[in-house]
Amino acid sequence: MSLPEEDLALLMILAGPTGTGKSTLCGRMTEKYSCIQRVITSTTRSPREGETDCVDYFFFDEDTFSKKLDEGAFYESAEVHNYRYGTLKSEIQEKLDKNIDLVMNIDVQGVAAFNREAKEDTLLRQRLVTVFLMPPSFEEIEKRLLNRREESKEAIERRLESAQKEMPLWVDYDFCLVSGTREEDFAKIENIWFAEKLRVSRLNA
Repeated sequence: MSLPEEDLALLMILAGPTGTGKSTLCGRMTEKYSCIQRVITSTTRSPREGETDCVDYFFFDEDTFSKKLDEGAFYESAEVHNYRYGTLKSEIQEKLDKNIDLVMNIDVQGVAAFNREAKEDTLLRQRLVTVFLMPPSFEEIEKRLLNRREESKEAIERRLESAQKEMPLWVDYDFCLVSGTREEDFAKIENIWFAEKLRVSRLNA
């Protein structure tokens, strides 16, 4: 009788509308479990005070970023506020090969790019888990954004418009988690992670 291989490292990606606690959940996973690391992404913006290259981000100039993009070095990339961001394939592949679990949160366009790449990338296809965080209602998103009191009315309206477009995309994910309390959401993310580590199709790949 053959026995299953040791559980394999996973790449868990959280996405969904603004205000659903994606960053908080990723942070709690890395804080509680030493075996889980945050994916370090790349950017063309300058380091902010206290940020360290290769720890907070991989900081590239425009030419270097463009070269890597042309070489197909990124799983996904996007331009945000005149700066470019991307997720290096090497950052994920090297850590998964070392059996290091990874977690990250990106926008829905980024997840779509990962899903496209997974069709041709065996390692990514075997290890990828996508979770869509769904707010209990559209009104709840508006309430959470207003409670932040960090953005202008115009900025909040733009976020709400984006949320309306993003919410129907939950059908493209492995899991859809309807957001509740912070503790409830974290418990569900933990349960998904533990269950996916034991999925037979991964252990027997």
